[in-house]
Amino acid sequence: MMNSTRERILAKVRRGLEASGQRSIAMAHAARELAYGEMPSPRQPWKGNATERFCQRFEAWAGTWQRLSRVGEIPMAVQALLGPEDFVSVAPHSLLRELDWPSQMAVNHEAPADCRLAVSVADAAIAETGTLVLCSGPQSPTGLALLPETHVVILRTETILPDMEAVWRHLQPEPPFPPRSLNTISGPSRTADVEQTIQLGAHGPRRLHVLLLGEHIGEMSAGGI
Repeated sequence: MMNSTRERILAKVRRGLEASGQRSIAMAHAARELAYGEMPSPRQPWKGNATERFCQRFEAWAGTWQRLSRVGEIPMAVQALLGPEDFVSVAPHSLLRELDWPSQMAVNHEAPADCRLAVSVADAAIAETGTLVLCSGPQSPTGLALLPETHVVILRTETILPDMEAVWRHLQPEPPFPPRSLNTISGPSRTADVEQTIQLGAHGPRRLHVLLLGEHIGEMSAGGI
């Protein structure tokens, strides 16, 4: 009995492996169409402005944000978040390199391990979930999203897209795609491993702050600052 059961299981595994080996991309698309037709992927429905939706969801993840009227306001907004002995690790992004950083600020364009505040530029954001999207690369070191206690992210409102599918379509034309790593960030790092109590800053930044740039922010009030 044991041998026959074993053989039946192995036969099913072999049939599955043979099917997967012959399955082409076209066959996978055809199978999906057969299963779902033109029905959209299931998701929570929402209406309204994508920027407003992003900010609402981002606040729900304990993120904070503020709006800026122009790029030149970034250094002063970052300086307001600094402690007396903090230095700033700024991503070597073209948008940030062109800024006039105050002489009294210690600005470093690398990702040192003892950095307490870092500044990055988001490649996109997902309005549906309030999630930032950062692609790794020369202008966006992944360490800046993991090492500091405070992570400040510059987000252009025109890159806030409805959902993840729209983000993929937005990123794909930009070489090199896909990047070595793509980080999706929804609020500060957290854990509830100890007595089911939420602790911020468990495996990354304790605070995540977004500086919004764009013309479509309207009369929204800054969140959480």
